[in-house]
Amino acid sequence: MKVSIRYRCWWITSESTRAEKLRNSFKAPTRSGKFIMLGEKPMVTIRDVANEADVAISTVSNVLNGVDVVSEQTKKKVLEAVEKLKYVPNMNAKFLKSNKKNTVGLFLSSIQGDFYRMLTQAVHLQCKMKGYLLNIYVSNENTSEEIYGMIISSGVEGAIVFNERLQDEYVERIALTKMPMVFIDREFSGENMSSVIINNLEGGTTAMEYLIRQGHRRIGYIHGIKNIDDELRYQAYQNVLKKYSLPIDNSIILRGYFEEALAYSEMRVLLLKGIQLPDAFFCANDEMAWGCIHALTEAGIKVPDQVSVIGFDDISLSAYYTPALTTIHSPVTELGSASATELLRLIESDNESPGTVTHLSPSLIVRDTCKVRI
Repeated sequence: MKVSIRYRCWWITSESTRAEKLRNSFKAPTRSGKFIMLGEKPMVTIRDVANEADVAISTVSNVLNGVDVVSEQTKKKVLEAVEKLKYVPNMNAKFLKSNKKNTVGLFLSSIQGDFYRMLTQAVHLQCKMKGYLLNIYVSNENTSEEIYGMIISSGVEGAIVFNERLQDEYVERIALTKMPMVFIDREFSGENMSSVIINNLEGGTTAMEYLIRQGHRRIGYIHGIKNIDDELRYQAYQNVLKKYSLPIDNSIILRGYFEEALAYSEMRVLLLKGIQLPDAFFCANDEMAWGCIHALTEAGIKVPDQVSVIGFDDISLSAYYTPALTTIHSPVTELGSASATELLRLIESDNESPGTVTHLSPSLIVRDTCKVRI
């Protein structure tokens, strides 16, 4: 599935000659002989700016593109004309002239949930600021080969990929095309290829160490789907328990697939089995923490008085949940912004730039779902 965020519309209609005449009756000629709808302002062109500043069109172009061959006095005249006329450069014309595309692709395994909404908005904002269009491609059940084909045939100038299904061998094949790429939460770097990574191991360790400091010793874990994020968060869970010589009890390790409803269902099953509840649950994302709390509260178990719960991601609703969720803040907006900024850097370096690896650190957000255990 492909979703396009373009903020421009093309209307294709079939009109009779009579309708066309009716439309033209509402048009008026401009000085150039072109027609515009009455009430519509004619688009300001680079020629208008040049006329206003009394300079050549090439001079205006040099000023707007930062070419350092124009005197300060002339530059000031041009910029004043731009401001006066409210001139906006035509980005499509710019890219067509340079034989470049102005579209980038964001390839995701899902668009469900607050995490993906925040990520997508951050990527889109950076693209919009630079005059690029953003296409979003979602492939949650496709094979690695299908995802590879989707990326190669997309026609975009560069790609941001957040999809664990794309295997390394296909990444290497894409690299041969020299398409600028940025991978989220997967470490690749090389010519035209970068990565931006949230340190999930660090975030998971922070969550577990906090629970230990609160006096919790028997701690359960709720898995998400089987991906690298959950794998690293669970690894942190295991590492901290081993560090303090605490047992790993599989009876209090559940799988909620990153969904509130499934975590709620799994917790209900646990309660019906009569298994001794842990002191606390570490949930691999906030939605599952909500499901966990809902099931516990419904069963008459008080959070945090009887069981503490900590989440991961710190999505927007977590601060307004009752009780407000203690969680690990995952810098999702920074993740999207950094990924888009890096991709545009690679694109604008004319395919000759070495890649980078950027690590982002999560942080603890203490609210109301964890309590010191005496």
